[in-house]
Amino acid sequence: MMLGDVTLTIGEAFGVALTGLSVVFLALISLLIAILIISKIVGGIQGKTDDEKPSQSAAPAKAAPKKVADNSMDPALLAAIVGAISMQERSRVESFRIVSINEKK
Repeated sequence: MMLGDVTLTIGEAFGVALTGLSVVFLALISLLIAILIISKIVGGIQGKTDDEKPSQSAAPAKAAPKKVADNSMDPALLAAIVGAISMQERSRVESFRIVSINEKK
């Protein structure tokens, strides 16, 4: 094989190709590791701030009197709202309770 003034044998050409592929995959693996480390750090920081928030707002929520729930809302809409809250808070559905949903007009 001839590249400009450089002549490579088939073995050398495969070696160059293998080296290029190795560099690309090592770079991708290092990016994956960096993303995992950064996500763990950010998750830890958000976890600490999320743990502090409920402790501050838990006392007023417990003092409020319980109201009878109005279950006339469409179940599909209610499931969508619960799913959206779960995704936003990055927590399981079992870890929070929705007391009331008021529609803004």
